[in-house]
Amino acid sequence: MTRIAFHLAPALMLAYGVVRLVDGRDGQHGPGPAWTVGHLLFLASLLLYGGVIAGLYGRVRATAGGTARRVAAGVTAAVAAFGLVTFVRVAIIDIVVGLQAADPAEKSMLADRYADLPAVLPQAVYEIGPMFFMIGLLALLVQFAVVTPGRKAVAALSPALVALGFAGITLDLDLLPAGAALIWLALFLSTREPSTREQSPSSPAYPRAEARVAA
Repeated sequence: MTRIAFHLAPALMLAYGVVRLVDGRDGQHGPGPAWTVGHLLFLASLLLYGGVIAGLYGRVRATAGGTARRVAAGVTAAVAAFGLVTFVRVAIIDIVVGLQAADPAEKSMLADRYADLPAVLPQAVYEIGPMFFMIGLLALLVQFAVVTPGRKAVAALSPALVALGFAGITLDLDLLPAGAALIWLALFLSTREPSTREQSPSSPAYPRAEARVAA
C-alpha cells in the first residue's frame, strides 16, 4: 500500500492541477463541479501523502544507524504530518465552501468565514501549516538520501526534484501539473530497488529493510 501511495499521491495531485486549469479557463476558479471534483482529487492526494510520509520514515528508520538519526527522522516525519493535517483542513474547507457558494463573491465570503475553523490553533498557524508538510517531506527525502547505501546520486536527485516542484507550485499554482510531475518522478526514484551492483556490501540489511517497508 505504501508503494502505491508513492505513485498515486502525486498522480492525483497532477490530475487536480489539470482540472484546476480547466476550471480557470473563464478567469475564475469555482464554485462549481470542476472546483469540487478538483478538490476531491486533491484531498485524496493529501491523504495518500500520509502513506508517503510513513513510508519514507520507515525506510530512514530501517537503514539509519544511530539513535540521533532515528530521532531526527521521527521529528521530521512529525513536522510533515502536522503540515499535512493543516493541508487536509484547507482542502476540506475548500470543498465545503465550493458546495455552499453560488458565485465567486460568496465563495470568497465563506472562505473568510471559515478561515479560523476549527478554532483550536491561531489562524496564522493554519495559514503557514501546509509549508511544514513541504519542508518535512523534503527533509525526509534528504535524510533518506543520506542513509541510503549505494546509488547516492539517484537518491540525492529526489529531494532536488521535490524542491523544484514545490518551488514552482508556490510561485504559480498554474504550474501545479508540472510540479506534481516532478514530485512523482522524485518519489518514483526513491522507490526503485537498487541493483546488486548498487547495493553496499557493508549494508546487507538494506534489501531486507526495503522488503519490510514495501510489504
